[in-house]
Amino acid sequence: MLVSFEGLDGSGKTTQVERLRRRLEAEGRAVVTAREPGGTPLGEEIRALVLHGHEMTPWAEALLYAAARAELVAEIVAPALERGDDVILDRYLDSSVVYQGVAR
Repeated sequence: MLVSFEGLDGSGKTTQVERLRRRLEAEGRAVVTAREPGGTPLGEEIRALVLHGHEMTPWAEALLYAAARAELVAEIVAPALERGDDVILDRYLDSSVVYQGVAR
């Protein structure tokens, strides 16, 4: 199972990820959680660059988020799903569509 929590900053996504993780683990399920961007060493570096780096064009920002996502899927999400683990993400593609595609 793959679940992503989407929403505005401060809307409680991280809290809900943690609540669902605890609930699923209490049922004996293996659960992997991650945030986007981030979740991998490269993803965390990209997160820092986007949040605290120099100004960049919307296209550059969107491509950096896509790179972080590609790494997260390859290194964390796909292997977890192949093992049969549940994956809960604090943001995923929907956030990029809204923030980089519309709001930016």
